[in-house]
Amino acid sequence: MTVSGDKLQVGDRVKLNGGYDAGSTWLGEKDAVYGTVAKFMPGQNTQPAALVKLDETFTADGVAGDILVLELRYVGAEWTLTETVHVELCDFEPGPKKWQDRRHGKWVESHATYNRV
Repeated sequence: MTVSGDKLQVGDRVKLNGGYDAGSTWLGEKDAVYGTVAKFMPGQNTQPAALVKLDETFTADGVAGDILVLELRYVGAEWTLTETVHVELCDFEPGPKKWQDRRHGKWVESHATYNRV
């Protein structure tokens, strides 16, 4: 796949790491997790959420799954090459509804960083 532009798009590969606490406890023994943006779906607010299909199953806070739902952390943020996000780990694929109206995964981090790779 060829990456172009400065907006995150379906099919883009991403690296997720970092977090609110030093040591990024949500990642366990990993330095980062990698996946592909599968789709955008309704978010909690105006910006859509990004659904990322991980390269492998990941376990955090007792939940194992290969789907992450990313929500932009800050007002005015957009889906660019890198940004700070909330991370929700799912062992199912969430439906195309706002977070408030759908089944929830496990909220595992409030200040992760994604980078398009």
